[in-house]
Amino acid sequence: MQVSAETHDMELGIEGFRYSDLFDAVKLRELAERFYADVEKHEPLLHDALSKYIAARGEGFERRVESKILTDAAPYLSDFIARLFHITAEGRDLENSIKVQNPVWKYKFFVQRRAVKKFKPEQLAELHEGKLWLALTQLRNTAFDETLVRDEELSIAEMTCRLLEAEEMLAKADVGDPAIEIDAATHDTITRVTAAYEKLKDSEFGTQFSEFVLTEDETGDLLTIRSALKIVEAWSAAAFASKSKKWHSFKVPHGLDYQNLVHLIHPEPELHNIMRGSEDILRKRDGFKLTDDRGTMRDALYEIDYCMICHERERMRVGQAFTKRTAQCIAIRSASKPRVSAR
Repeated sequence: MQVSAETHDMELGIEGFRYSDLFDAVKLRELAERFYADVEKHEPLLHDALSKYIAARGEGFERRVESKILTDAAPYLSDFIARLFHITAEGRDLENSIKVQNPVWKYKFFVQRRAVKKFKPEQLAELHEGKLWLALTQLRNTAFDETLVRDEELSIAEMTCRLLEAEEMLAKADVGDPAIEIDAATHDTITRVTAAYEKLKDSEFGTQFSEFVLTEDETGDLLTIRSALKIVEAWSAAAFASKSKKWHSFKVPHGLDYQNLVHLIHPEPELHNIMRGSEDILRKRDGFKLTDDRGTMRDALYEIDYCMICHERERMRVGQAFTKRTAQCIAIRSASKPRVSAR
């Protein structure tokens, strides 16, 4: 990278362009064409769809189609910008840090779309959350102890994803699909759960596992995996209902009163003008400086994950909400999406 000593006009990562070109409309057009050519090289079909979308200025496209075109193009734009500013290595580091969090969003889907729907209110009342948590952590600590380097939520999420992947593979094989060959990862998961039961049969995990085995209709390895998943389901449903864990996996969107976006507390009933915020949302601040660290990476990814769900369900106006909010997030979220290339 070359930088002019007089103008600090650095050479960009795309050949033939310098930093000052970003302020030149003609050169910006050339840069955009270079990006479109890059997309065409790797994904001709995507390039064709993107070109039609740009030519029509988005008019006449269904919201779901519009969203798919933009999100499919996002990984290529992310890579292009990284090359443009010589931050490809840093971009890869960010991508890897995002991928580490992926199990949380898969677990969130499992909790809210599967676990909580398996138990009626009267059944939830009969679940012993404490014993289920003990059984769950015994399984994790024994069979999936490599996840202990993670925080609680991510470690449980990683273990659940391993079990879900094994369940999916075994379920396909169980219906007699001749094309399905059980992979090494699934065999490894089965071995881990089986060994954990042999070691912990007299513990809480052994007790819970044995009880759930009797409730399942499957046999063999699929029975083993589903019985372990039943413990995850039961504890997840109980914890979701009790709100005992402040995990992103358990967060659900709530309605907004646009005339009362900030919930205020009036500590003195007779002095209505005295008001303050709720204790659980207060943040310490040093003087008048902007010292609030705000959210974590996972906080940001939670919001992005919700944006992605909204687009898939067409609950947001893509032409407005996407460009105003999600477009800034999508480059991060897209780093964790699988990419199919013509290469």
